Amino acid sequence: MLKNERQDIILMKLNNKGKVVVGELAIDLSVSEDTIRRDLAEMDSKGLLKRVFGGALPLNRYALNYTERENFEPELKYELALKGVKLLKDEQLVAIDGSTTNLQLARAIPVNLSLTVITNSLTIASELSNHKNIEIIMVGGNLFQKIMTNVGNLAVEQIREYYPDICFMGAYAIHPLMGITSPYEKEVSVKRQFIKSSSRVVTLIIPNKFNVIMPYKVCDMTDVTTIITDKSVSEEILKEYEKIGIECI
Repeated sequence: MLKNERQDIILMKLNNKGKVVVGELAIDLSVSEDTIRRDLAEMDSKGLLKRVFGGALPLNRYALNYTERENFEPELKYELALKGVKLLKDEQLVAIDGSTTNLQLARAIPVNLSLTVITNSLTIASELSNHKNIEIIMVGGNLFQKIMTNVGNLAVEQIREYYPDICFMGAYAIHPLMGITSPYEKEVSVKRQFIKSSSRVVTLIIPNKFNVIMPYKVCDMTDVTTIITDKSVSEEILKEYEKIGIECI
């Protein structure tokens, strides 16, 4: 097997499993562990993966700006949102963290559902503002314009005063070992407080966010109750999350 072919297989395994281990790759590809280590070192230098002790993890993906994310697969996000609203019940206090997928969730909430929604997202609050059966609690703080959400200590302190029945947590990237991660340090403290305050944490995940790592950790996957995703995500990927105890819908 040529080196390029071997490295293509390594990338395929990495995308499917979210990690690769030197010893397992050596057996699967019938080469020495030293050969695998050299492959991983070369692939790391090319920016194809992140080499770690004993193996490798997926490389961080570029974070699109808000407009680009809003226009990326809106139909798929809405399909996930339709699954998400089935978890809602009348008179719940619902936390909706700022994300373009959660914006679709807001659009999918039935008009006859009576809720109180707490959010730090300007776009989500605006979307819900004409919903006569929803009371909106807008979290204050400093506007983070890149993602159109309020962040900072004021926002965190305000969220501490509430105990939502369910939280829909926006996520740029999830990984069974590394948890939910973000490209933006500014939003981490607010996300953590939403998670800490809520009885149930649900995240709507489009397929390209699985087994990806961003620079700033939000939480461990054990902090998440439910993942809602598309049927195109393989059972092999979802099993890694189900092992943790996460419900996958």
